[in-house]
Amino acid sequence: MTSSPSPLSRIHGCLAGGAAAEGVVLARTPDAREFMVPGEFGPREEDDGAIRLGAAGQLSLYTADALLEVLEWANAGVYADQSACVWLAFLRWARGQGIPLPSSAPPVPERWIDGQPAARRALPARPDWASSLAGGEMGTPARPLGTAFDDGAAAARSAPFGLVVGTPAEAVAAMAADGASLTHGHASAVHAAVAVALAVREIAEGSGVREATATTREGLPGARGAAPDVIAAVDAALDGVPLSEGSAAARTLHEALAASLAAEAAAASGAVLPEAFSAAIRRTAEAGPDAAAIAGALLGVHWGIDAVPALWRVRLDGEDIAVGLSTALAAASGAD
Repeated sequence: MTSSPSPLSRIHGCLAGGAAAEGVVLARTPDAREFMVPGEFGPREEDDGAIRLGAAGQLSLYTADALLEVLEWANAGVYADQSACVWLAFLRWARGQGIPLPSSAPPVPERWIDGQPAARRALPARPDWASSLAGGEMGTPARPLGTAFDDGAAAARSAPFGLVVGTPAEAVAAMAADGASLTHGHASAVHAAVAVALAVREIAEGSGVREATATTREGLPGARGAAPDVIAAVDAALDGVPLSEGSAAARTLHEALAASLAAEAAAASGAVLPEAFSAAIRRTAEAGPDAAAIAGALLGVHWGIDAVPALWRVRLDGEDIAVGLSTALAAASGAD
């Protein structure tokens, strides 16, 4: 039986695990089958060796930085609006991606993360949903932006919302819904993000993946009227059956949960944690990098940073950012 990871290890595992998982799958698309041979999953020799951050990896780090900013203000005795801090963090990300922001957008003073090359490195292709940020207006659950976007990108960046131990489930759900509504206003995308954040919260508090998933399922109907296909996705993952239909966000969530649950079962049967971790990401590969990012974050917070394959961590372009943010977030939240 493995020992319980420290809070710092869980935070680091979540951030680095999600980013690395997304990165290794992004490096292999569009044909994920070419790297499905066990033992050969990871950076290819013909690559430069680096695992690049994708949109989910970058924005997960920016989400963590926004939460860090809120905690820093709170520790100084000053209230800071969490939703606004996340929005401003996303605008800083957008600016780093070269996305023009209108004059109506608020000023976005730089923070430490903005000076880190990996966090600002331009993506190969700008996601369609980046248009939600380009307008310079803040989306909210009451007036969400990007209502046509039903993919899993918002869920793939939402894990950090559940990392601050002691935060009530209702607050975690609200933060995830607020964060998703900045770019993905489709109900399924919002509630998939809520599901990920709630699962991370439960795992960070000490639950296993299955227990956390079941608890998340119980809380979803009260999470602002959860979309039926998201509830069906969680049910199907718990039951070990395919998801017959649903939005892209629901399918992404289902694949990520199914892979994470299978990895937990494999570890319980004696599998070495980094091997179980990489097998889970291999399983999500054909579902896409968003599913991989979610599974990597869930297993990273469950098992801690040591479960993320060492080669992936060494080659992760942005591991230094994950280390810095994890250390600061653990200290600011009193979890170090």
